[in-house]
Amino acid sequence: MDYHLHTKLCKHAQGEVFEYVEEAIRQGIREIAFTDHAPLPDNFDIAHRMEETELDIYANWVYQVKDRYPEIKICFGVEADYYEGFEDYTEKIIRAYEFDLVIMSVHFLRHWSHGSWVFDYHFPGKKQKEIYRDYINTVIKGIQTGLFDILGHVDLIKLPGDSLIKMIPEEVNRLLSAIKKTGMAIEINTSGYRKKTGASYPGFDWLKAIIKTNIPLTIGSDAHAPDQVGLKFNDVYRRLKNEKNIELAFYKNRKRQNKPIRDFL
Repeated sequence: MDYHLHTKLCKHAQGEVFEYVEEAIRQGIREIAFTDHAPLPDNFDIAHRMEETELDIYANWVYQVKDRYPEIKICFGVEADYYEGFEDYTEKIIRAYEFDLVIMSVHFLRHWSHGSWVFDYHFPGKKQKEIYRDYINTVIKGIQTGLFDILGHVDLIKLPGDSLIKMIPEEVNRLLSAIKKTGMAIEINTSGYRKKTGASYPGFDWLKAIIKTNIPLTIGSDAHAPDQVGLKFNDVYRRLKNEKNIELAFYKNRKRQNKPIRDFL
């Protein structure tokens, strides 16, 4: 699967929808999900997401390729930011369309300075552990809303070489417990391999805890261009096949079906 693909409607991706599909087919990927960035109210962060008026265009694009390429399963999804205070709007958007899956992401923390952007924080008086702890606690709040199906790029905030599960294990375990309680899956997102992080989100050091908590996985490239589809998937699957009891989560109409990863290796 590649359960995290964007379109140019988010204003920071490129390529046509059919190009993403054809690249997935070329790689032998069986199932994909388009999950472009959902709008937020009052044009918040409009430079990096769809406008509300573009949602119908997005839906039409996805359904057109579903009809055009019957040889691959194509899911209609969305990546929706959790931002404190915007829950009602986000729920309205999610319920307005028949999505197959909804990925939760956290790119902003309302109480942070510098526009609340997680890549632009500046807290010289705080230890890095404290910053990570604050971020993860906000992610937990998003999980607890029950609005979402999959937690995307959970440790997006990490600096190169850092491991949140080693630095703040209690918070990470609370997060995993919250995911389990709400019935969500957690995404292995490979976009970190094309960034300074140089690793997946989350890192493979999370696997033991994820398996112990019995949480299924989805795998996504977070592609913003067709040539990023399936990024590093061979490495990811090679790593996952050495683990027992891993299940992948597949979605249709926001209903989850788990399948053992050994069925795909």
